[in-house]
Amino acid sequence: MKLAIIQDIKNWLINYIEVNHEFYNYKFPPCPYAKTARINGTVDICVWQNENIKKFILEEVQSLKDNKKFNVKIMVFPAKMRWYFHIHHYIKKLNNQLVLQDYYAQIGRAIDTKSKFNEILKNNPYFIIIVNKLSDVMDGQHALSKTQYYLSWSPGHYNDVVVRRQNLFEKKI
Repeated sequence: MKLAIIQDIKNWLINYIEVNHEFYNYKFPPCPYAKTARINGTVDICVWQNENIKKFILEEVQSLKDNKKFNVKIMVFPAKMRWYFHIHHYIKKLNNQLVLQDYYAQIGRAIDTKSKFNEILKNNPYFIIIVNKLSDVMDGQHALSKTQYYLSWSPGHYNDVVVRRQNLFEKKI
């Protein structure tokens, strides 16, 4: 099952994250830098397997920091964890520490995937936590702000992603 989930996420990166998307009038992919990261081998995908959630997240973040080969860590969880609000709070709190070490964690769903975890929400999108090198993300954010990339974003989405990350980054410096 673990290998199948990793393959699902690789396929999601290639077929959803790296392609020009309807949301941007087919001008931009959801993440214009994902393809380069994947091709360069700097993306690490790991699958949660019923261990303590916080411990798993901390261990995977530490492994990202220790292994200089990767700049991106994608942690994959069952779809039901989307509604575990203690995870959302935990990631928000964790980011206060991570930004000081040049990392940033973001939660989301792997849209257009169907969870293979044995759960009631099987066939719903995986819940994911993505940890990136903050300096890489901020360089990308700065470059994208000079394009039309953010024009179609709702104010709430823009605030949740761009403004929150910018505020954390500014606290760091």
